[in-house]
Amino acid sequence: MIDEQDTYIGQRVREIRARRGISQQVLADRSGISRSVIAKYETGLRPVDSRRTLLALAEALGCTLGDLTGSEDRIDPSTSAFHRAVPAIETALWTRGDVTDIHPPRTLDELSVAVEHASRLRQGGDYAALGPLLPDLLNDAYHLTETGGTAAWDLLATAAYGVSSALRQRGHDALAWTAVQESERAAAHADSLAPIAAAQFLKSQVLAARPGALSAALTVATGVADQLTPDARTRGELETVGMTRLQAGFVETLAGGDPQPHLDAAAEMATRLTDAPTGHSTARNRTFGPANVALWQLSSAVERREPGQALRIAETLNPADLPKGSRHALYFVEVGRAHAMKRDHRATLHALLRAEHAAPQHVRGLAPVRELVGAMLREARRDLATGELGKLAQRVGVVPA
Repeated sequence: MIDEQDTYIGQRVREIRARRGISQQVLADRSGISRSVIAKYETGLRPVDSRRTLLALAEALGCTLGDLTGSEDRIDPSTSAFHRAVPAIETALWTRGDVTDIHPPRTLDELSVAVEHASRLRQGGDYAALGPLLPDLLNDAYHLTETGGTAAWDLLATAAYGVSSALRQRGHDALAWTAVQESERAAAHADSLAPIAAAQFLKSQVLAARPGALSAALTVATGVADQLTPDARTRGELETVGMTRLQAGFVETLAGGDPQPHLDAAAEMATRLTDAPTGHSTARNRTFGPANVALWQLSSAVERREPGQALRIAETLNPADLPKGSRHALYFVEVGRAHAMKRDHRATLHALLRAEHAAPQHVRGLAPVRELVGAMLREARRDLATGELGKLAQRVGVVPA
């Protein structure tokens, strides 16, 4: 083992529980997790490796997921440019673009190109390059709605959606909610189902990260999917409505329900993409397709703690078929989580290294990755801990560099 003290979710569970003045047994009664398992979490003998468990602990302790994962003090220096841009993003959202500005606003076509570029950066996990672009994207989109008609509102909905998604990924959940509300408001003025579905998909994602809000997250995702599926015709509409189906299935998994009907419906929608017209809305989710449906099936199996099933699904999915960047990385993260459940540390490390290579900024900020790396580090032999695992632990912030 290396000498530096690593950190993990169980430590924060113990610290918050102590501040609340409750025993392990009380926490067990509140969360539905056995006291013996909580003891293993708190001593680092077992990683908190599922979102469902994390939500149960946060709700029982009366805290946020960020309080348990330490997201606020785990900022990768390479993404500091994103976090420096957050105050300006907040101002743009609060003022709806009514800010002191000296640069001439972009035309609708120019801004469409800029929003598409930002979307590629976000999907690629390049938050450092993305963050500084977002305040001006929002301000210009707001200005265009004064004269640009439905096309401008469609573009604002897409821009605000992208801002919300990036904020959520970087741990700024409250501001992500503000941004998704703006996306929802703008979508109501557009003339396509795509921005409506996109906004509701992200609303469900933000809600699903809040303790006690799984029911609301499921209601949002299922409601919009049921409402819009019959009328989805264009590629953008099929993509965005299809993602709400995938989200509904994953929330069902978190709630202990059956995700398969939603996953099957999403798979059917993916088969219709090839013959669908493009449509005129800028709201798209190009990650949606047969490969991404399989990826969500993989994530669902991992969350249900079915590593054998997860690895069987992984064998049927060629990661090269997934968009490069965060989706490509997620495949290897989920494979790594499945191997970790089978206690195959070398396979886990290999998968996590491949994930980091695909989207380093994105992967280094993921709480499940830090939790797995820390757990492996505590069990590892010296030759493994001082090699690639030790280096990865430093890069993801488990131990000081």
